[in-house]
Amino acid sequence: MIAKQKYDYIIVGTGPGGATIAKELSKKKKRILILEYGPRYTKTGEITVTRKLFLDKEKKPIKSDSGIWIGRTRILSGSSYVAMGNAVTPPNKILNEWNIDLSSELESAREDLRVKLMPSHLIGDGTQKIITGAKSLGWEMKPTPKSVDFSKCVGCGICMYGCPTNAKWTTLEFIDESIKNGAELLLNTEVKKVLHENGKAVGVSILNNGSISKIYGKNIILSAGALETPRILQNSGIKEAGKGIGLDVFQSIYGYTEDVGMKNEPIMAVYLEKFLEDKGFFSAPYMYPTITLVRNLVDFDRIKYGILNQLRTIIKTRKVKAKKLIGMMTKIRDEITGEVRNDGTIIKSLTKKDRESLDEAYEINKKILIASGAKPDTITRGVYESGHPCCTAPIGKVVDKNQESSISNLYVSDASVFPSPPGIPPILTIVALSKKLSKYLITNS
Repeated sequence: MIAKQKYDYIIVGTGPGGATIAKELSKKKKRILILEYGPRYTKTGEITVTRKLFLDKEKKPIKSDSGIWIGRTRILSGSSYVAMGNAVTPPNKILNEWNIDLSSELESAREDLRVKLMPSHLIGDGTQKIITGAKSLGWEMKPTPKSVDFSKCVGCGICMYGCPTNAKWTTLEFIDESIKNGAELLLNTEVKKVLHENGKAVGVSILNNGSISKIYGKNIILSAGALETPRILQNSGIKEAGKGIGLDVFQSIYGYTEDVGMKNEPIMAVYLEKFLEDKGFFSAPYMYPTITLVRNLVDFDRIKYGILNQLRTIIKTRKVKAKKLIGMMTKIRDEITGEVRNDGTIIKSLTKKDRESLDEAYEINKKILIASGAKPDTITRGVYESGHPCCTAPIGKVVDKNQESSISNLYVSDASVFPSPPGIPPILTIVALSKKLSKYLITNS
């Protein structure tokens, strides 16, 4: 017989999903334990962050079996730490497709994240060239909504490597508020599986400081991300988790101009709305900091992110004259294929339709860059990438409309539950879904 529960809620993961639920439930003075795989991390900078955060346990970049690069962080605050601050509201087409009403939750999420449109004074000269180029083709670029305090933002362009001025919102804000309200936090803790008895969740099995132990709770919320949540579910007996994965795959494209580039400009400061509804394309000006840019175009197949490879890549930066380089990217709504296996292997290939969408997006972006002054013979395509793994425990298949699994009192709230890939920056949607689940939990507690 399993021991009596200690906590009202055990929340696994501190990204946008888990942190939101912790904040909302902690207001009700519930007994809450928050579990996080990684440490609290506060450093910033391209070299430091890529070497520490964007890796699996073997210090290698995460890729699918077909070579699609997948970004993931396993630290306190999760993906919000390295996100670009984008807080895009999902188009009605997607919410209608999902048959989910998030109108009130999205409004609340925008308020909590203090979402504002990118101000014109922080839009750099290279991005301005792209705005003008797109306009000459009849396409309007609109300021991107961001969860950024622009009074603190210095426009350094390294949002994805931690914000040095603390201008960008992260879930650290929600986690710290939860702790102030009485929630407990346990770092450097890997959740192996959910304990359950007679079809009801009663706790979790964890690995901490090299030893396995059990923690008991009345309700378990998995928010470990779309790569880890399905593995925990599989270990807990829900074998259909991870059967299919979406990535919002994107490809960047670059070209040299005679005069102005996008080096050190804020990423995705504006976006092209025209193709969002009808094609599911989220297109925006895009430029990595120089070292990551070189990896994307020149040196992406290195074995590890070790210090020696860092130095080699820095040497290769001379091949990329970023001061005269402009870029675009397009996220697509890729088809759900493949799987996340229990050993962590990610099986995912692009379908014929996916490749056709990416090729179409490339032609659109190429036209924009050339219209913006890029020399046609310098146009270069980057590798296939993803920062939005999703759909590995979707609503309607692995969890129900209340995000509850087949094991009673076991819920999921992260991008795993998306019924299909949104093709847009997902943080605002995850926060809104987590607010919706929090309401349900509070009402039915």
